[in-house]
Amino acid sequence: MIWTAAAQDTLTPVPPVRRLAAAPAGIAETVELTAAHLDSGTHTVAEFERALDGLVRQAHRDRRALVTALSTALGHRYTEEETEAQRLGGVDVVVATLLGRVPGYSLKPAYVRRHRGHEECAQGGLELVVTARVREIGYALLSGHPLPFPLATPTWDTGALEAADLVERLAEYGRLGVRPQPADFGQALLRVRRDDRAAEAAARLGTAEGDRLAAWLGHGLRPDGEPGTALRRVVEPDPQAHRAWSRTGAAVPQVTFLSGERPVLRGEFPDAFHWLGRPHDGFTQCYHWHGGHAVRAAVLPEDRDTQAAWLLPEVTLAATAGDHGGAWMLPQLARLGGPAGPALHAAVAAGLGGRDPRSRRPAVEALLVLAARGELDAPLLGRELAAMAALGTVKPNRLADAARSAAAAGAYATLWAVLAEVLPVLLPSVRGAGEVLAVAAECAERCGAVGPLPAGVATVAARPGSSRLVAEARRLSAALSGPRLAGARGQ
Repeated sequence: MIWTAAAQDTLTPVPPVRRLAAAPAGIAETVELTAAHLDSGTHTVAEFERALDGLVRQAHRDRRALVTALSTALGHRYTEEETEAQRLGGVDVVVATLLGRVPGYSLKPAYVRRHRGHEECAQGGLELVVTARVREIGYALLSGHPLPFPLATPTWDTGALEAADLVERLAEYGRLGVRPQPADFGQALLRVRRDDRAAEAAARLGTAEGDRLAAWLGHGLRPDGEPGTALRRVVEPDPQAHRAWSRTGAAVPQVTFLSGERPVLRGEFPDAFHWLGRPHDGFTQCYHWHGGHAVRAAVLPEDRDTQAAWLLPEVTLAATAGDHGGAWMLPQLARLGGPAGPALHAAVAAGLGGRDPRSRRPAVEALLVLAARGELDAPLLGRELAAMAALGTVKPNRLADAARSAAAAGAYATLWAVLAEVLPVLLPSVRGAGEVLAVAAECAERCGAVGPLPAGVATVAARPGSSRLVAEARRLSAALSGPRLAGARGQ
């Protein structure tokens, strides 16, 4: 169906992605930033990456002075004489290594492979890449070959890396006679944005890493194992697993996506990256989603649809089991790069049906972010909502509440296009359909939509009586019968 609107949405502009500031210039600034990052617990990409960058650079320039400053400011954090790296995380690994509190064997790549931790969910797989990179940096410090600077430090606060920046860093490594570290370079490749001119410059470097970057920029994952569009499935959940996580509600069929295999990640990347290259499907629940953060999402900053496919089962929990799950991560994924594909739209749809208003808010925010960036496929989102409503995953009253919130932010035209796809599934008799009809009618009036009635609306509007369902169907019929001035209702 095709509907037109006299008025467009009036959405608040989305804050643009921000370029990371340069690494701290001196030891004092580096220690101050590192302490602030470790104490904050916010785990922003900018804080993590700038602290890591500063520590690596300062250790290369004047390790003794850096260790003295770190010992004074942060020595109290490490009370044991030695702590295995697996008991630490993030920047803590590098700081503790510099202070001599981490045994070297626990930083060796072979030890990391033997103690990889939880890989049963995507957050565990992403965390493994972060872990491998910081331990690799720590091992280089202990082995007497400290890096001059990391290669994978992103250009933008999403984690994305401009290809020209990576080419420049590889050139400097070549000038200094430094060999890139496998995990750091692998992370850089996953973050880099496509750039044909940078591919040519990379090929001119005359190094193995330059050639690999040139090939990656020319083809990326696609010919070497990039999965096609993730395969959409409707599957029955495991009743026992559902009972273990659910506080209320019955198990219902769920929409899920099978992420494709990526042989290049399993063949040319370090062991820590291999989880990301395997196909994944099903209802994997894991505590990682509740403590996940932007640093993990920044492992794949240009592949938000794959991350959404992994996240979807956890977002669905918010709708079916009353668990907040990973719904809170939706706005973060919406701000990343790469295609806004069907998995991301499905995850937003599931989030809009969350049992608790607090779990619906992130989905509303993600919807508004995508709409403001011109990346939301409203009919696709509507079809996903319709499918989930038919399965029983998304309840009409919860959808209506989420839709009202999004419409109130100025997304009347977008919400009308979304709800027009949902109404045929709810009408004529699904309980709660009147609430969705009311929001749809309000949106159609506000944006001046015209076009054919969604299936089922005319039948309901022709019924006798004045129930809310009938009244709202008549109201929507009137709204779509001819052009209106945007915002005419109530003015």
